[in-house]
Amino acid sequence: MSIVESVSVMNKAPAPQKEKKFTGKHFLISILSFFGVIIGMNIAFVYFATNTWTGLSKENAYVDGLNYNQTIEAAKIQRDLNWQSSLELEVVGSQKLISFELKDQDNQSLSGFDVTVKVGRPTLQGYDQTLVLAESRQGKYEATVDLPLNGQWHVSLSATSPTGTPFQLEKRFFVK
Repeated sequence: MSIVESVSVMNKAPAPQKEKKFTGKHFLISILSFFGVIIGMNIAFVYFATNTWTGLSKENAYVDGLNYNQTIEAAKIQRDLNWQSSLELEVVGSQKLISFELKDQDNQSLSGFDVTVKVGRPTLQGYDQTLVLAESRQGKYEATVDLPLNGQWHVSLSATSPTGTPFQLEKRFFVK
């Protein structure tokens, strides 16, 4: 091959390539793909939202709403009493123990109360339970509780004195 032939080979223009155009077909596929993903995600969200929440958080929410002013008044009365309380969840061996102590403003233990607690998961129903706490010593009330799942548990305590004075307390515990 001579020099002239090699130069002419190098000067040959490459074969023309087809120019790729964005056509209406490509646009239609892009739009349908975009909205398909959006609609698919919305369907997934609706499915999970309707299958993970029952929609009912309280049996008597309407009545509680009507009695809201009495609830506010009871909270004010409780605050004015200046009672000190403690609500604890203790692990004793393989069992869990809810203990509640109540003292008056002079730091004297209050005895003779009827104490009940409602224990449940804040976001998952089906594990709710109501317990009556027994007085183990003056001013201290206890009961064992079965908490089958780890995570947050909500405890609503209601105590009534022998004279009829109510006491309410709510607390959340994290079980490991």
